Amino acid sequence: MLDRIEPNLLSFVAAIFIAVARTMYRAALVRLGAGMVAMLSSVITLTFAWIYYLFFSERVAYWPLVGVAWFVVIGLVGGLAGRYMTFFSMKKVGLARTSVLMQTGLLWSSLLAILFLGERPSLAVGAGSAAIMFGSILLVLRSETERKKISTFYYLLPLAAAMFQGTSHIFRKFGFFWIHSAPLGMSLSNTVATLSLVAVMCFVTEEGGLRFWERRPMLLIFIGGVFNAFAALLFWTAVQHGEIVEVIPINRLSVLMIIFFSWLFFRQQEGVTWRVVAGGLLSVAGAWAIVWGR
Repeated sequence: MLDRIEPNLLSFVAAIFIAVARTMYRAALVRLGAGMVAMLSSVITLTFAWIYYLFFSERVAYWPLVGVAWFVVIGLVGGLAGRYMTFFSMKKVGLARTSVLMQTGLLWSSLLAILFLGERPSLAVGAGSAAIMFGSILLVLRSETERKKISTFYYLLPLAAAMFQGTSHIFRKFGFFWIHSAPLGMSLSNTVATLSLVAVMCFVTEEGGLRFWERRPMLLIFIGGVFNAFAALLFWTAVQHGEIVEVIPINRLSVLMIIFFSWLFFRQQEGVTWRVVAGGLLSVAGAWAIVWGR
């Protein structure tokens, strides 16, 4: 059913769900460690993925080992490394700036798509992607006072997460060449990511720990996990049937909604200035150019 929907539309709806999910996660990170939130959200996404594949999608009779291997790599690169770094960055840098710094993943995904997939973006698509990148620069400009609050080192975390996730988008295309099923690919990669996160958390002690008796953070993670699971399914389907140079920039519109939610719910933790607003508007213009220039 999802295969019949325009990939860019799927990517846009996924962006909305991602914004809601990350806002929920940001609230939970006040009480729990980044690794614990990443692991619990991954478990929810994993459960949803397998339920959807087993009961609501077409089964795949043959699983080529090469295809399975690509989805395993995606689970390690995008799921384990990318997801953990994203949550840790959200805790240290903040929701809004983590999201916009991860816009640099556009460079990785677009360049790799051109080099390895033979995709050729039009002038409008290229200009739109550039607009989103420049919008990201405006979004992360800070005053001298703001610079003193957060160590520069922590700003490397979302950049690294963007690199891992941008690379994993290309790996998805390689996996789909062998296994033509977004639900199965999503299930396999999330299985690897979840098991890896559980293994890592067995040897990591985080500030905050896990408080099962605190209902609010657990409820926030559950709600975020459900929205994230739907977003992942839509996004995986969009990547399978769309072009990387279009789908990824459209999906990055989630940053606008994240900034709004960030300002609305975390005014004390997140500083949203006129630069953030201007950068967001520029990103919207870039996304419009990409859609118009198809």
